[in-house]
Amino acid sequence: MTKLIVTPIDMSAPGSFAQRKAMLHAARDVEEARKSNDIGQMTAAFDAIEALVRSHLETDDGTPVEEALAMCSADDFDALFAGLMQRETVPNRSGAS
Repeated sequence: MTKLIVTPIDMSAPGSFAQRKAMLHAARDVEEARKSNDIGQMTAAFDAIEALVRSHLETDDGTPVEEALAMCSADDFDALFAGLMQRETVPNRSGAS
């Protein structure tokens, strides 16, 4: 099974402040969209989160990230998103087939 692996934001790397800020803005936008039940705002926020996470993903077996991401569960994606702030790489719990 293919596993997606997220490499956390390197907080000492150039541009890491902007990445962290973008991640926090996207998380805030999701919460605001939930409170207002604004599906358009929710979709835009999830697109921003997906783009951020995608830029930090790789697979364990060379499968294209897009293909593995399409098979990713919502729970796995949430774990990958949370993994952006951790200090070590994080594989998703289940794998895509």
